[in-house]
Amino acid sequence: MNFKQDFDNSVSGCGFSFSSHGNVYDFNGGSLRVVLVPLCDGAGFTPENTAGTIYLFEDRWFTSKNLIIKRISARLGDSGSIFARDCTVRRIDSATADVFLEENHSYGAAKARYRYGLFELGCLVAVATFSSPRSMTRQFTDGTSAVLKSYEWVRYASLADTTVSGGMGKMMAAFADEVHPGEIMSYADLEWSAGEVYPTLGFVEAGRREPVTFWVDPASYKRNRVPPGVEIRNAGSVKYLRNFLGKEYQF
Repeated sequence: MNFKQDFDNSVSGCGFSFSSHGNVYDFNGGSLRVVLVPLCDGAGFTPENTAGTIYLFEDRWFTSKNLIIKRISARLGDSGSIFARDCTVRRIDSATADVFLEENHSYGAAKARYRYGLFELGCLVAVATFSSPRSMTRQFTDGTSAVLKSYEWVRYASLADTTVSGGMGKMMAAFADEVHPGEIMSYADLEWSAGEVYPTLGFVEAGRREPVTFWVDPASYKRNRVPPGVEIRNAGSVKYLRNFLGKEYQF
């Protein structure tokens, strides 16, 4: 079964309301759009509009199908809902964070220095991880500059079939209260969103990362950074920054 047929059968079996034209699927009257990107089209792929759109690559679908279905369900509001104000945040070990992220984040676990878990009645419902600091010199619109301890927000994921309202903000606040960063930097993956949540948390857009080229093994769907394989380019990402000095960046 090919990519489009498999996706069509899967979303139909889940009872989602959608219409489709070619590789473009509109769910719930257009509130969410999913654009399929087959391997054969991946090398020349360029996202046209990321707001409310998921760009779903063939290799991602066949390696993370169940997770993707849960994430689509959550974006459509068909998932469970938790309020972060009813949860507690605490540090967790790497093994706990890695298992959760492998099950609930599109890209799995990644190296990090700080790991936090959000718990509801003792159940882990979200994980956030942050890097070690780097010293970065920043310029501000008031004419001043400062060397900031900058931390990357490496991963955030909630249970794939659950929406955690306020989860990112609560976990960022816990990290900031404990570590006292000068700045947090993060990237929004344009395959899934343009990072609309970041401005609500005090971040500003600070540039774009160009699409990255991969070579995909058509048998295993594993992505590699070098040939051989089917060449694809991802959608790139948006860089976001937030400083804790209360100052406006000069870019």
